[in-house]
Amino acid sequence: MLLIFFDESDTWGDPRIPLYEAVVRVLLEEGIAGATVLRGLLGFGAAHKLTQDILSGSTADRPVVVLSIDREDKLRSVLPRLQPMVAEGLVFLAGGEVLHWAGGEAGA
Repeated sequence: MLLIFFDESDTWGDPRIPLYEAVVRVLLEEGIAGATVLRGLLGFGAAHKLTQDILSGSTADRPVVVLSIDREDKLRSVLPRLQPMVAEGLVFLAGGEVLHWAGGEAGA
């Protein structure tokens, strides 16, 4: 599992698009099995700046996580394209075991 943490306001490319969209497009182009963008309600990172959902009256710069699942070798192969895109944030690779995959063959 690949987890990429950054802020919702982060952008990439020319013309500028949301970073989460750019990351998901790279994952899709690279044939990664799947990706999901999750918007956080509350969080903080290395700068210890609290970010919160705009509906609660704080900042509009919510935390975002792009979660992606595939084989370790495939996730590692896409890292050289993703790491330059995340100027401020965290890229985290975690191991695990697929217990059920309704859309395909586990371990494929």
